[in-house]
Amino acid sequence: EVCRDKYDAVLPLVRLFLHHHKLVPFVAAVAELDLKDTQEANTIFRGNSLATRCVDEMMKIVGKHYLKVTLKPVIDEVGCPTETFFSTQDTAPCVVENLRYYVDKVFREIVRSSISCPTLMCDVFYSLRHLAAKRFPNDPHVQYSAVSSFVFLRFFAVAVVSPHTFHLRPHHPDAQTSRTLTLISKAIQTLGSWGSLTKSKLSSFKETFMYEFFKTFQEENFTESVKKFLDDVSSAESKEPSGLSEPIHLKEG
Repeated sequence: EVCRDKYDAVLPLVRLFLHHHKLVPFVAAVAELDLKDTQEANTIFRGNSLATRCVDEMMKIVGKHYLKVTLKPVIDEVGCPTETFFSTQDTAPCVVENLRYYVDKVFREIVRSSISCPTLMCDVFYSLRHLAAKRFPNDPHVQYSAVSSFVFLRFFAVAVVSPHTFHLRPHHPDAQTSRTLTLISKAIQTLGSWGSLTKSKLSSFKETFMYEFFKTFQEENFTESVKKFLDDVSSAESKEPSGLSEPIHLKEG
């Protein structure tokens, strides 16, 4: 109500509340307001509201090192010029197999990375999970989709498709690498959304080969891996120090 464009206030607010160790209750308050306007559980935290933008900025600041240790090795591998890449038309079996290899690798790195997830991110996810369950008490899956909509869709998937903006690569990837990263990102979004334990909408893929490609992922262990990961990163239990954190820079220059 104060700002003409409320998104101008997001980064200063996040930095301010981070500095004063009050970010979790602030995010919980704006998320609760957001949920009042959410009519259906399957659209939870999917828009660009003040709450979702605040969580986005928090993840960028707090999760920078977490992303680096989880994704950078495999992103560097995708960027290796000796690899076989996807072109727009190329759906040869060897290339599809190559894509499957990368999706498996990225997915595996993510679901086993919960111990490295910063405590603050876990605390925010814990808060969002319980707010979602309170708003939609008859939907047992919403507590998972509330977390996956951030950690998979708005964090890992975005970092995969735009690694340069998260300092995982020094510059924008070339066209072929970008194409490969886009397909991996789509796959991670789809697999991550299975954390809600709802039926995947494979028909939403514009490209036929992606529909066929995803049939190979319809295994229960993928769903269970996502569910366990979401449980771990949204748990109230205090985590052991992982030794993988680094100081957070709230201001530079």
